[in-house]
Order: sequence, then structure tokens, then C-alpha cells
Amino acid sequence: MSIACPYCKAVLNPQAPKPGKYTPKCPKCHKPFLIVVADDAERTMMVQPLPAANPAPNPSPKPASPAARPAPANPAPAKPAADPNATGDFTEAVGRADPNATGDFTEAVGRGDPNATGDFTEAVGRADPNATGDFTEADGRADPNATGDFTEPDSAGRSKDLHAKDTRPAKTRLEKVKASKSATSDADAADVPPRLGGYEVLKALGKGGMGAVLLGRQISLDRKVALKVMHPKIATDPGFVARFTREAYAAAQLTHHNVVQIYDIGEDAGRHFFSMEFIAGQSLADLVKKEGRLAPEVAVGYILQAARGLRYGHKQGMVHRDIKPDNLLINAEGIVKVADLGLVKLPSGELAAPASSSAASDGDDTQLTRAGAVMGTPMYMAPEQARDSAAVDHRADIYSLGCTLYVLLTGKPPFEGRTAYEIISKHQTAPLTPPEVVVKRVPKALSAILMKMMAKKPEDRYQSMDEVIAALEEFLGLEKTGPFNPKEEQADQLEKCCHQFNYRSRSGLKRTLAVGFTAVCLLGIVGAALAGWSVLAGGLVGLFVLTPLAYFVVHGLLTGSELFRRTRAVLFGLRIMDWVYAGVGGVLLLLTLWLFGWLWVWLGFAVLAVGLALVLWFVTDRAQAAAQEEPLLETRQLLKTLRLQGLDEEQVRQFVCKYSGPDWEAFFEALFGYEAKLAARAYRKGATGEVSRPAGTWREPIIAWLDARLEAQQQARERRHLQKVEAQALEAEGVARAEAQAQARALADELVEQAAEAHKARQQGQEVNVQAMVAAARERRRPRPGFNLAGRPLRSVWLKHFVNDWFGRRLRFLLGVLLFGAGLLWVHQNGLLKDQRAWTAIAEGDLATAQQAAQQAAEGAAQARTQPLRLPAAIPVPELLRPALNSWALPATGLLVLLNGMVFFGWRPTVVTVPGAALALLGPQLGIPDVGPLTAQQVSLIAGAVLIMPVAWLVRH
Repeated sequence: MSIACPYCKAVLNPQAPKPGKYTPKCPKCHKPFLIVVADDAERTMMVQPLPAANPAPNPSPKPASPAARPAPANPAPAKPAADPNATGDFTEAVGRADPNATGDFTEAVGRGDPNATGDFTEAVGRADPNATGDFTEADGRADPNATGDFTEPDSAGRSKDLHAKDTRPAKTRLEKVKASKSATSDADAADVPPRLGGYEVLKALGKGGMGAVLLGRQISLDRKVALKVMHPKIATDPGFVARFTREAYAAAQLTHHNVVQIYDIGEDAGRHFFSMEFIAGQSLADLVKKEGRLAPEVAVGYILQAARGLRYGHKQGMVHRDIKPDNLLINAEGIVKVADLGLVKLPSGELAAPASSSAASDGDDTQLTRAGAVMGTPMYMAPEQARDSAAVDHRADIYSLGCTLYVLLTGKPPFEGRTAYEIISKHQTAPLTPPEVVVKRVPKALSAILMKMMAKKPEDRYQSMDEVIAALEEFLGLEKTGPFNPKEEQADQLEKCCHQFNYRSRSGLKRTLAVGFTAVCLLGIVGAALAGWSVLAGGLVGLFVLTPLAYFVVHGLLTGSELFRRTRAVLFGLRIMDWVYAGVGGVLLLLTLWLFGWLWVWLGFAVLAVGLALVLWFVTDRAQAAAQEEPLLETRQLLKTLRLQGLDEEQVRQFVCKYSGPDWEAFFEALFGYEAKLAARAYRKGATGEVSRPAGTWREPIIAWLDARLEAQQQARERRHLQKVEAQALEAEGVARAEAQAQARALADELVEQAAEAHKARQQGQEVNVQAMVAAARERRRPRPGFNLAGRPLRSVWLKHFVNDWFGRRLRFLLGVLLFGAGLLWVHQNGLLKDQRAWTAIAEGDLATAQQAAQQAAEGAAQARTQPLRLPAAIPVPELLRPALNSWALPATGLLVLLNGMVFFGWRPTVVTVPGAALALLGPQLGIPDVGPLTAQQVSLIAGAVLIMPVAWLVRH
């Protein structure tokens, strides 16, 4: 029986309506209208617009029966309450449009009927607080969740039954699908921005339930990421954007080997997005399409990894609700990662189906998830999930994981059908064909495990993912307790690969070349100085300084390193004031080189330094990478085999750490990364009697300092973003602007503080509980006025920020610039850099004159021929400062204070830096005596330098 919308004339085909009055919302124009269902044998329906809505040109009621017969004179009255046996197809009328109507026919009570058959989505009027895992890439195919209950008008205005078989030639249908995909791809390409925040967008990967899925490159770290951008229609709802942002931020704290990592959240020109780990591999769905059904042991190995990732999410209070082969990704190492765990799902009806769904007439694709339908994918959906998505628990994920295992074992889903409704009905009522019946070589023990995972009733399934993991590990024959004991040949193979890796290293050659380069530079500097070639000596100093910097950049760009990656990220995260500091420091450096007469020779030697760095990289790093590739590939293949056999990722890493020999660190870092190497050092404590030789320990304090800077930058960025979206949501709810800003600030501070605690716990190897963050994210807890979320009184921090801004690094940097600039001016006014008497005397062999000139400089006799710094008459100089303005201590102190202001943050270092600078300059006037061969000025400078740098560092920390 068909009906037509009184506004847009869309033809709909509801099934078996109950007698009464209903106010559904049209899926096409989203306008509510009135349906009166008569209590007769044919269930005659009357359709008319609501009085409050704008009527169509012909608003008169019309019969909806195909025979177009008139309605009975006395239609049955509306029932006062929802029929308890209703199937969830309609919402009962209450005299006005249902505010929760989603475009699907929903029940008026706002929750699923326990007897519902799963035909439609039950309205809840808001986002499901527990919903997760909505992002499923669509590719322009037919409507993924189409139930077949409605018909659409074709281009000529005639109704087109989605159940009916398309009689057009296959070529014509294929051409239409290709044209639709092409049009969708062109539209997507036109809508892809070139940049999103700190990410370069490379291409569009597809469409998800909430918007576009893009492939991007994080510019600061130079790594590929997956960007998921919220659809503009959803972004207009500040409340949903705020909740989405909170939950994505909480999910970003989930760190597990078998879960896709979320990196960052952000907003750019109104586009809300988050970035996550890009898996350069394939999904289990792609694997099955390529290879067909898998061997039972291989399939269980993949599912076991996914189960471990889901167990981690379940312990944090998260249910995925959309487990399927497409959402289980395999990287090049053979690690299975669960995608979209912890992400908010789109509530029903928020977003219309993408334009690509217009091709629904060419077939009903039941593989994908569409926004505005039941949360999940019908092909893999638990029976209870089709009735009420909001009420399911982690056992729904167990059922869906069993469906996925069924596909891997048999090459086809457990239930198939032409429509989503048919598939859902089979999941709820039809008996499951055991996989051993479909594929004879499936062991009965594994078939029994799968059948229990896919029991119709949740109480008949495994009650936790721990039970599933235990059953699968028992099937694979893995030991349940104790460390992994590898076979002798596995340990020998690993040790051999590690030995080959270290043997083919060029680090020894690199050290030899570095020592030789240092010796040549030092000899050249001394020789040029003795020959009186001061310019050449200065150029060799530049070569000695610039070549390591050039190699650091060349190696980082061509090969990559942890130190370079973090340094690059810190530079990209600098604020405007940081770049001002760096720019002023660079200008002072160039000015210094110009005063010394070394500017142009340094530029020339800089080109030579880059050339030497390229040669060094080609001779050592490039050759080393090619030589070490073979043992690394062999090791990765071994580890991939162990993972397929069900070995946990932690056990895999312990195996590599313990059985690679004493020189395991560089080998381990090449396989798993720098952070994993630091964490793995705990594995060897007491594990073996061998001495472990650390590698690259000189980097660790530098990387730790860079990590602290990166963490501070990220926290500040996240705090600003969270505060912005929360304030917008509160203002949209009617909260005053000032109060909204205060509440948003408190919530952002609380979330960032929780994330910082979780990050610290991970670094210390402790178990991280993200469940509290998830709960706070789902339930926006608003603090009382004047208090934070923890109930502590809010303190005004304006004074702290003021002191940090104006008595912190800004003050020290400005003081250092003034002192160093004044020192350079003093040197220039007295022409000290042009005095070459000592060098000339040495070159001519007149050692007596050279000794006399050097003695004059050392004893300060040069003051007899130097004048204090000449300043404009408008600037008065106290008599106490005049000796300090006629000494080399002036530029030296300025340089130290300048560096202090560039690297130390906060106001605390200022407490010792200013007195240190005063001591370095005015020590002799303050009574500092001579100490042995050192003059009072030299002693003062040394004491001041200790206060300015080491003591300031201690005070800062």
C-alpha cells in the first residue's frame, strides 16, 4: 500500500500500519504530515498536511490505496495511547508535529518497542550517549541500510518499487552506477579543502556516516593520517559538535596495539575534524575479496587480535556497535586494528543519505552503514541491536565479531537477503548454519565457539570478551599463563637477524669520519690563525659548526629520525612571539658575523657544509638502510607469523627484546620505534644475565625536553578548541556569554588535566583508566558558579598570566637583546675586532710583540685604549655602570641572558637571572676580589653565568 507526501509528492510504502492517527516526517522534504488509518479490512489511509505546516498546492486528503477509492465516511478514531503491539512503524499523533520525528516512522514513546521487528529506527530525540563507531566509508554505492519498505518516484514521477527487479539491461544499469559514482567523486573532489589546520589534504578516501574521510599529511611530523571531517549539516548543531568533540578527545586517550589511534581534534574555517592513525594496509573485507575464505587458524589469529582491542575498549566502558570486516584493518606488520572505537555515532535522522544513494534502484547494498538508520550494519548486527541500539552492551560486539569470523571462515556472511529488513529478520529468527556445514575443513571445536558467539539471546553468548579470547587461545593451543617460550629455531632466527642488522651498521664508519672531520677543522683553524688568516679561521669555525647542523637536517629529511621529527614538530608549533625571539636572535647572529668580518665566508662554507652532509648521508645512512633491509624484512615476517598464531603484541615485543642479544636496542627501535624501545627496557630487568648495551642515549634528554614542549603546545591547542565548542553549545542553550565562557573554560581544563594524567601514567607504564574521561565526555558536567568540576573554588589566574608574560621570558629576552646589542656596539665603537697586532706578530715571527699584545688583552690593559660605550646624551648612565660598559663582560652576559630567555619559560628563572646578570657586570664594583690568575671581572662573569644558566634551569624545574 502506497502513500504520497502531500508536500513533495514522494511515494512511500509503509507496511501493516495499525489503526489510528500518526504524524510521520517525510524522508524527502522532512516535513511532518498527518496519516489517518481506518479500522477496516484494507486499512485505508488518509493523508493530509498538518494545520501548522505550509500546505501543498492541493492539500485535500486523498486515499492512499492503489485503487484510489474514497475513504469511509467514519474513519476509526485515534487511539489515546500507542498500541502496545505496534511494530514501531509510525508515531501516533498528538495534535502537533512530533519534535523527535527523525524522518523514519518512530514510536511516540521515544524508545524501542520490545516487540518491534527492527523495520525502522526508534527515535530518542537526542544523540545516544553510549553510541560509538559510526564512521564507515561509503563509496557511492546504493543506500547501505535501505529496508525496502519505501518506494521512490523515478525521473518521470512514477513510483518505483525498490523490491521490484530491475529489468533494464545490465549494461545500462552499470553505466548509470558508473555515472553516479563519477558525479559523486567529482563533487567530493571539489569539496576537499587543500589544508585543514596543520594538515595537508592529499585526497578523499570516501564518505562516512558523519561526513568526508580524507587522506592527509600532518605537516609538523610529516606523517600520513586519516582525517574525518564532520558534515556541514551536522556542524550547525553546537550541542552535537560539543559532544562529538568531547568524546573524540576522550577516545584519543585510548592507546592499544589493536586499536586505531586518534591523534588530534581541530576546526578550520568551520570544518570540524579529527585526525587518526592511517593504516597503510587493507581491511579484512578486502582480504576476503582478494583471497576468499581463510584457513581456520589464520582467521582465528585475526579475530583474536580484534578481540583484544575490543576488550580494551569494553574495559573503558565503550561498545563499538559496528564490528564488521570493513572496520578491522590489517597493517603491513600483520597487526589487526579496530577502527572507530570510542567515536560518537550520528543520531537517527540527523543527516540525510549521501547523494550516492540515489543509485539505490540499481540494487540494495546491505554491507554499509547509513546515517539516520539503526546504528550498525544489518549484515553483522546483533538481534537486540536492531530493536534498540541504545540498550545493547558489549555482548552485541561479541555477536558482530562472530559474524565477522563466519565471513572469514566461509567467505560469505551468516545471513543474506535482498533487503536489510530481510537480513535483520533472519538474524532475529532464522537458525544459523554451522560453518563446518558450509566448509568441511572448519574444525567442530571452532564451529562451537562461533555458534556460542552468535547465540540469538545475549545471555546465551560468551558474557565477556575475556571469555572469547580464552576460547580462541585454547583453540590455537596457546599457553594461558606465563611468558612466551619460543621454539629454539625461532630464537636462533631472531638472534641471527639482530646480529646481521648490527654487523651491517655504518655507525663505526660514521664515528671515524666525524672524528676525522673534527681534527681537520681544528687543525685548520689553528693553522689559519697562526698564519694570520683570520677570515679563513672564522670560515673554518663556521664549517665546524654548520656541518653537523646540515647533516641533522639532511638526514632528517631523507631518512628521518626521532630527534628530527620532534624538532620539526616543535618548530611548527611555535607561536608568533617565539618566531619573533628566533628572528631577533638570528639578526644578532648575523650582526655579530658582520662585525667579525665572517658573514660572507660563513655563507660560502654553509654551502660546503650541505655538500659534506649529503656525501656523509650517501656513504653511511643510505648504504646502511639498504644493507639492513634484509634482516628487518626477515624479522618482520617471523613476527607476522607469531601474530597470526595468536601471540599478543606485548609478548611479541618481549620476545624480540629478550632474545636479540646485548645489542638489541637499535634493532628493536628499527622494528617498533623509539617510545617502544624505552618501554621495553623494563622487559630485560632480571630476564637475562646478559649485559644490555644501550644505544643512542645521548638523544634521550634532548627528546625528553622536546616532548615536554610538544605536550605543552598540544594541551594549549586542545584547551582552546574544547573551550570554544563548549562555549558555543552553552550559548545556543541560552546561557549568558560570560557564564558560558566560564563553564566552558572549567570543562576544558578538566578534560585536558585528565588527559595529561593519562599520558603521564602511560609513560610510567601504568594502566590507564579512560572510563572516567568517557563518562565526563558523555555527560557534560557543569560546575557550580565559582567552582570547578572537582568542586574546588575557582581562583583568578590573571595575575599569574600577567607575571609570566611580562616578568618571564619576555623580560629576560628583552634584557639579553639590550645587553648583547650594547656589547656589540661597544666592540664596534672601539674597533676591537680590527686589532690584528697579535696575529700579525705571530705570522712575522715576532713572538715578543705577540706576547705583549696578548698580555695587554688578558690583563685589561686594553682599557687604556678603549672607551666606555658611547650613548646619546638623552640617556643618563650612572657612574656605577660605566666600568661595566667598558668590558667584554657586556656582550658575554647579554648572550647568556638572551639564550636564557629563549629556552626557559615562566617567571621563576627571572628570580636568579637578573641578579646573575648584575653580578656578571658589576661584580668588581660590588667587592668581588681577584682569585688567583683570574681577575675580579672574570670571576664575576663566571659566577653570573652559573646563576643565569644552570641555577635558572634548576629553578625552572
